[in-house]
This record gives sequence, C-alpha cells and structure tokens, in this order.
Amino acid sequence: MSIQLTGAFTIVGTALLYLYIAISDATNQTKVLWASGLTLSLAFIFLVVWTLARDWSKGDREPQKKVSP
Repeated sequence: MSIQLTGAFTIVGTALLYLYIAISDATNQTKVLWASGLTLSLAFIFLVVWTLARDWSKGDREPQKKVSP
C-alpha cells in the first residue's frame, strides 16, 4: 500500500512541477531548459533505482557458491 501511495504522490508531484513550468512567467527557452533538466533528473533517478532493484533481485535468485578449501 505504501509503495502505491509513494508512486501516486511521485506522479502527482512531477505533474505539478511540469504544470508550474508551463504556467510560469519565464521565457520559452527557460521553460524548455527547466523541463529538460527535470526530465533528465527523473531519468537518472529511475536508472539508479532500477539498477539497485535489479542487483538486489539477482542476489536472491543466485544460489550460494560454496568455496571448498
């Protein structure tokens, strides 16, 4: 339940950030820079979380290697 609420708040928060960028009084070039920076930041965070989750799930599936002397 908490993971679903976290996802929902993340989506709503990101949408509000894009809405703020769209309705701000900044020039169009500044809006594009802000939106692209936000998009790149979100993509980087997603890749980090995805990599950590993938590595964590791989550790559970691999059998323990026994080292014999």
